[in-house]
Amino acid sequence: MAVIDIPFTSFTPDLPALNNPGLVKAHNCSPGLGAGAGAVTLFPLKSASLYSNTSMVSRPLGSAIGQDKDGNAKVYGACASKLYKLLPATRQWTDISRVGGYSTTNTESWESVEFGSLQIFTNYNDEPQFIDMDTDLQFANLTTLVKGRYVNTHKGFVILGNTWDAIDGGIPYRVRWSGLELPSDFAFSAATQADFQDIHGFGAIQGIVTDDSCYVILSRGVVQMSYVGSPYVFQFTDRVVGKGCSVSESIITVEGRHYFLSDDGFYKLEQGNLSPIGIGKIDSWFLDNADLSQAHLMTVAADPRKTLIYWQFVSKDASSGVPDKQLIFNYVTGEWTTADATTQFLFNSVSLPWTIDQLDAFVSLDSVPASFDDPIWAGGTNMLWGMSATGAVYSFGGPTMELSVETPEFQLARSIPNETGADIAIVHAVRPLFEGGEGTARIQVGTRKLQNEDMSWSSLTECNPETGFAYVRNRSRYQRFRINIFGDWKKAYSLQIDAQAAGKR
Repeated sequence: MAVIDIPFTSFTPDLPALNNPGLVKAHNCSPGLGAGAGAVTLFPLKSASLYSNTSMVSRPLGSAIGQDKDGNAKVYGACASKLYKLLPATRQWTDISRVGGYSTTNTESWESVEFGSLQIFTNYNDEPQFIDMDTDLQFANLTTLVKGRYVNTHKGFVILGNTWDAIDGGIPYRVRWSGLELPSDFAFSAATQADFQDIHGFGAIQGIVTDDSCYVILSRGVVQMSYVGSPYVFQFTDRVVGKGCSVSESIITVEGRHYFLSDDGFYKLEQGNLSPIGIGKIDSWFLDNADLSQAHLMTVAADPRKTLIYWQFVSKDASSGVPDKQLIFNYVTGEWTTADATTQFLFNSVSLPWTIDQLDAFVSLDSVPASFDDPIWAGGTNMLWGMSATGAVYSFGGPTMELSVETPEFQLARSIPNETGADIAIVHAVRPLFEGGEGTARIQVGTRKLQNEDMSWSSLTECNPETGFAYVRNRSRYQRFRINIFGDWKKAYSLQIDAQAAGKR
């Protein structure tokens, strides 16, 4: 007999299971660096815990964060008909919409950006909205001259993309910008430099992103906007031709790099150069599992305390209109995992300060959303939050989610000293290696004799608390292993298999 050590490696479900260099499944965990070349350590994820039992009048469609001149944190939210702020004293969504509210359509959402002390929102159907965070009383029209689906700022301009105006109607390939340092002035003027540009040949604008430059992401390309001053204001340069963004809701900027979903998978845009990040790993898996007819329900956010991006989406197994899965990317290591969604809307937020008296809202210590050393209790800390379909706000300090890992498929007889030349192995025991004394592991073994047969799985077997092994007896040519770890586990990184080659007749 021999004990074979198998470290966890990349999540690569797009590759064949047999001899896959990575894992077939890595679920309810985040990916981090492993101890050896190619190794990956899996870290736990916390489920959502109720932060504020507040509500909106309909499903959340946008959010924003900022601060006033005194450094006080501001959290804003949006639904189809209203814009809100999260009132620090009560943790309740408070309606601060303009008079008459809004009429966001079913497949639209609110986009937002900061400009100095202003928070600007746009939803395409209504005039762009703004609020001065220093006064923070009520949203109002930023301009009545133009509407836009997407908004960003660059070099002192507010830029709208995929626009509508009373003269030309909807122009999905148009960008239009305000006067220099005049965020509400969109009247065309050589003096203020307010103007527009139509970008032809790349389809509709899907988003506007900025780093030290500005990039317009379209359906079939990426165009760079470079400020050149009067009379042309911006110069437009084709940076990517033939490849663009297929889901505008997938776009996110982290540390000066931009990530999004294209027709064939996920990409990174850096300094105007596009590179694939999911090919041969998760692109096919995502396109096979995501219900892209409900792509408008996708939300994306980055964990400010970890190097992780979360894309939350509706899978083909979900109830209609309910985002149920997350695809997680470590943008430093390039590794991926997946998770169950425990809220319906994911967003970046900032914590609001708490007092001891406000803890009475949770009734009991068991319902407190996080441990008392969590940054959620300090004001102004960047956080990853979620919302329910009705606008209730959640942090992610709940119980640890149950890890589910599936290894690639092995022909173990080839890895065991074997004088008979047998190609069948007998597995006696399996031991997952993980940290966290409160975690409990269970194992399943999948077997088949031929690659064209269906995999047959054993029942779940709990690991012995003394040896760490789950004792099984499986004889086959090919084996896979499923590992489930529940409870308060900390790190998971390897698997040990006790096996021997079967005799050959």
